[in-house]
Amino acid sequence: MAASAEAAAEAALANVKGGLNATADVTLGSTATGSDGRAEVPVDITNHDTKSRRYTILIDFRDQSGNLLDAIVLEVPETTAGATSRATGRSNRNLAGTVTAEVRRALRY
Repeated sequence: MAASAEAAAEAALANVKGGLNATADVTLGSTATGSDGRAEVPVDITNHDTKSRRYTILIDFRDQSGNLLDAIVLEVPETTAGATSRATGRSNRNLAGTVTAEVRRALRY
């Protein structure tokens, strides 16, 4: 299941044309389990550019051993220059145990 989510996430990133690496613009909070059993992580995106930009972010959810459990793509609408947007990344399915989240890739365009 994680492999198909990962492939879908990578395909979504491949559709972004002209995106610049913006991993440094993205900060994740602590991962928690929502009332529906899905992993959730707060995401802060700070646009360090001089123009308004959109973001596409690939987030991996991993277990305590570092095994990939799920991967999602988070689309963030236009963020004003110098501003910070907030979003929530949610896993595609219920994840059990201790789950962490990490930004694998982030594109600004």
